[in-house]
Parts: sequence; C-alpha cells; structure tokens
Amino acid sequence: MKKYFILPALAMFALSAAAQDFDNDPTLQLEKKDAKFTIGARFMADAALYHSDFTPLQSGASISDARIRTSFTYKNWYLYADFGFGGGKFSQKNIFAQWSNCTHSVKVGYYNDPAGSMARNTSLGSYHFISRPGSSYALGEGRELGISYKYNTDRFMAYQGVFTENQYNKISAGFNGLTIAGRYLFRPVIDDKQTLHIGVSGRFAHLGGGEVYNNILKKTYHMGQTLETYVDEDEQFVTADLDWANNVGSLGAELLYHNEKVFLRGEYFYKHVTKKRDTYSLMIDAQNNIDGWGSLEAWDNANKLRSNNFHGGYVEAGVMLLGNGYKYNKTDGLLGGLNGKALELVARYNYTGLNDLTDGEYFNAGRGHYYAAGYMEDWPGTGATSVGGGNLHSATIGLNYSFNKYVQVMVDYTYHKLKSDYHPNDKNFHVGQARLQFTF
Repeated sequence: MKKYFILPALAMFALSAAAQDFDNDPTLQLEKKDAKFTIGARFMADAALYHSDFTPLQSGASISDARIRTSFTYKNWYLYADFGFGGGKFSQKNIFAQWSNCTHSVKVGYYNDPAGSMARNTSLGSYHFISRPGSSYALGEGRELGISYKYNTDRFMAYQGVFTENQYNKISAGFNGLTIAGRYLFRPVIDDKQTLHIGVSGRFAHLGGGEVYNNILKKTYHMGQTLETYVDEDEQFVTADLDWANNVGSLGAELLYHNEKVFLRGEYFYKHVTKKRDTYSLMIDAQNNIDGWGSLEAWDNANKLRSNNFHGGYVEAGVMLLGNGYKYNKTDGLLGGLNGKALELVARYNYTGLNDLTDGEYFNAGRGHYYAAGYMEDWPGTGATSVGGGNLHSATIGLNYSFNKYVQVMVDYTYHKLKSDYHPNDKNFHVGQARLQFTF
C-alpha cells in the first residue's frame, strides 16, 4: 500500500518547494509502466571581487541559485515544475505541460520565450560561463505565460508561440498585453560529433499594463543588465526605463558550431520601441500650474516623444582540454553543458548598447537631464528625446572543471568598458568570480 502514497507525496513536496530547466536527468527516478516521475535539485554559490573607477560594488559571496525540480512523464505527455530559493527568496521558475512526438510538440504554461535568445533558453546550470552575456538580459526576454508549437527535424526547427506579459495578471492598470514570438533554425551540419546551426528570431509585444498618471494610463518598458555577475546585481550602470512605451519589436540572429573539442556561438539583438500617449489630456492637466501652456504645440515641443532603437550581441568560444566532447541538444537547439570529468577554457566578448542619443542635445550630469537646445534651460522644458542607458563592452575569460556529472567549479575574469552620461566617472570595471555548483 505504501508505494501508492510515495509518488503523490514526493510530487506534492516538489511542487510546493523549488528549481529552471536542466539538460540532465535528475538522480531520483520512479517508473511504473508508461509513467515516470523524477525529482532533483541544483545549488550554486558564487564569490566575486570587484574593482571600479569611482562607484563601488559590493564584493563578497552569495548563494546565487538553489532549486528543486520535478517532472512527470506519461506516454507523449511531459509535465515539469521547478522553483528557486536563490537570493533568499522563493520564486517560481518553469512550470508547464507538453505533448510531443518525434516531430511536433505543443507546450502550455510558464517558460522561456522562444525568441528570448539562445543564451536565455540555455539552462544556467549548463552554461559555460558564470553568467549569461549581458546583452541577452538587456535585450532578450525571459519566462512568459503562454502556449507554443514546435516543429523539429534534423535540418529545421520552427518554434513559435503566443504569450502574456505578466503570469499572474498583477498589473496596476490596463490589461495583460499580448506577445507573439518565434525562433527558427536551419542545421546544414548535424551528426554525433559536430553541429552547425544558423537561426533567426522575431518577437512583437503590445504592452498592456501600466500605471495611471494624471488619469491617463502610462506604460513603461524596462531594459537593463548587471555587470554579468550575481553577487552584486546592481543594474544602475546599464539601464533604461522608457515611459509611454506601446509596442516592442525584437529581431535576432544566431550562429552555433561545435565539434568534440571546440564550440563557437554568438547572437545579435535589435530592439525597436514605439511610444504612444494622450498628448491633449496631458497638456490640459499641465495647465493647472503656475507656468501653464499657450498651446498644444508648445507643450508637445517641450515634451517630445519618439521611438527608440537598441543593439547588442556577443560571441563565445570554448576549448575542451580534458573530458567528453561537446554535445548538442537537437530538441531545443542548444549546446549542452559539461558531462562527466572535464576541463575547458572559454572566452567571450559582449556588447550592450542602451544609448539612443539625439544629435545636438546637451546632458547636465548635476541635474541628470538632457536638453534639446544644446544647453541647460529651466523653461519651457527640456524637449529632449535622448536615452542614455549606457553602452558596455565586456570581455571574459574563464576556466571550468567538473569533477563528475554532479559537481563543477568555475572561475571567470571580466573586464567592462562603460560609456554612460549618468556615470561619467565610471569607465573601467574589473570582475573576478568563482562558483561551486552541484546538480543531482
């Protein structure tokens, strides 16, 4: 009789606890006829030392990730849930149901956006650097609630879906928005020893949620990244909040090649953000102060609005010095992590561009504002349209060693070169990091 209670009890424990997606099977597996239940965990502890020109960062150590994961497979059905405790907070990660056969699959739930980027779709536990590239965070997308369909063969993958912007519909005002996203791969070379894939992705999001500002719905779109570290996750150096955002269009391109001893991969990101507001109502509301406005045109000239464009990308390479060769996950179109005892050397260059500056505008560091006139004005307003989110160049070199398929240590050094009007005294950052990771 006990065996009928073990499986439900473990499932309830896992679903009430915690862990992301993993590319290796958990250690504990229970099987009965066509059904299989698994439960596993992951832990990551990081230590980091920072050196900067002016603004200090907090060196130290942190539990960057701690998770419990569970899955249930029955015939063509796959149910998955994992939750995290990283940073001392409980958080929901992936939770979805999927039906699939050899070529087709349908997934519904909360999981990574297909067009979010190759880097964001790769489990952090299988990544070959301590952090994913910064551009994938600033210009890519993460998990969303939705439904998707995937067509996958040896040569082609077409993966597309429809999503909402908030998994719990907890928005201050407006509605939950709508996103359409897709990732498409062509694999001219694929066998047991090497793979070459070329891909494109596209995403369109109509933002719905925002806050009420003077009785008008104001939607804001946020972009940002840390300095590719999880010990001090400060985004102040590379960040942008775009008020009155309406639609967000994203395009991406990717390339991946590996053989048993070498891998090379990279992505390019482009993002276009359009804006929309009720200009007349805002102008009327602005009449209720001492300055007032003579006309709608005068208010509009002092509060100009335009679309914004941002770019970024990265290139990564790795060499297997010891151990089993690199493996490719055809189902997801991703490079797998280290498997068994292995030693590898890796390097990466990343660029994140969140500066979208208008020619001729002047920035006053003391006030933290851009001015369209080319000099500081007090009235009738700045009229500026520049976005100074910061441009960041990053170069990383790392060494990874796995004792076995369960335990791995990683060491990274990263140099960042920043160009930001909001941080004129910060140009150079040096980051040294180490990680202990185990997965079972």
